[in-house]
Amino acid sequence: MQSGVYFSKREFFYFTPQLSLDNPAQSDSYLKKKILISATGIVLSIIYLSALAFTGAVEPFIELASVARNIYLCFIIFVFAIEILLSIVKFPLDYYGEFVLEHRFDLSNQNFGNWFTRKLKAALVGAVLGLIVLTAFYFLLVHFPDMWWLLFALFFFLFQILVAQLFPTLILPIFYKLKPIENERLGTRLKALVEKFGYRMSGVFSFNLSQETKKANAALTGLGKTRKIIISDTLLENFSEDEIEVVMSHELGHLVKHHVMKGIIASGIAGLVGFFVMARVYSAYAASLGQPVNSLATMPFLALLVTLFGIIAMPIGNFYSRRIEHEADMFALDTTGMRDEFAESMRKLGKLNMTPENPPAWIEKIFFSHPSIGARIKSALERDAPVSGKPTEGTVG
Repeated sequence: MQSGVYFSKREFFYFTPQLSLDNPAQSDSYLKKKILISATGIVLSIIYLSALAFTGAVEPFIELASVARNIYLCFIIFVFAIEILLSIVKFPLDYYGEFVLEHRFDLSNQNFGNWFTRKLKAALVGAVLGLIVLTAFYFLLVHFPDMWWLLFALFFFLFQILVAQLFPTLILPIFYKLKPIENERLGTRLKALVEKFGYRMSGVFSFNLSQETKKANAALTGLGKTRKIIISDTLLENFSEDEIEVVMSHELGHLVKHHVMKGIIASGIAGLVGFFVMARVYSAYAASLGQPVNSLATMPFLALLVTLFGIIAMPIGNFYSRRIEHEADMFALDTTGMRDEFAESMRKLGKLNMTPENPPAWIEKIFFSHPSIGARIKSALERDAPVSGKPTEGTVG
């Protein structure tokens, strides 16, 4: 719980009153500001990497890395030094977008210390994962200069599968505390919902998302006996049991339809194509400078290519994501028959997460990984009810 002193400090610094979640103008303003901040961050990254690639600004980083005699340690120092400086440059933008703006729209429950600590945790987790990826990447670049792109695409594909498996047991607990939900009836109901499709569950848990935000979320995580349902405390507090069931049915749809694996495969194919193209451009660039492909001097250009490819791939990836999210919506509706409850849960999620119900079409197509709230409600209300009708609580749990 936040103290009265903290609330007064927040109002002193931001000069904003309590905001209503029912005001569409506020959600539109929030979305546009978040997009602008994200775009500004991307532009800063492009300018920074371009300066390193096309000027002598990379030399100090090469000199710093040269203190290490091992080529892999040299590469790691080089990359981390560049990344740390970029993080420092972008810190004011991150602070505004992740802390100030979230408080301004009354979405955050964090004080600065909690926000900064969580950011450090995320950076450390990212550093550990990044160390593995970077070491594998540079090993392949050194030993397989002509085929590194193919081998790295394969490695990254397998690495994504590993991370997806380890996330609920090793990574998620670093950020959130999981505990069995107190509503035993709801827990039994949700567990039965999943198990009737042949999946074993270790339990239904809540996680303390309210420690940082008023937003809500839920997921099915883990594999086999470790598979569990996790529901944010904010969702439990603001949604009825029927609404929670239909939200979880959507998550179950991802599992039944194998969306996670399909997404990883799609990402792997996109990565393979992307790395093939980038390898050709990068090799030509390195050759024009008379440098081998594993030269530190040419690395910023490769990072720039990866950034540009990510920008190009974003709307394509979001298009695919919206399709599988729609498929999961339809699964939830066909499984539960709860059209009205689904529509109401979408409205509540939109309000809690400050998501506009009907954003401009171009924004949805480029930036949204889910269909808009308005589109999801419309599809739900137009969906024919399943022949069996809405299951009763007794048949579900």
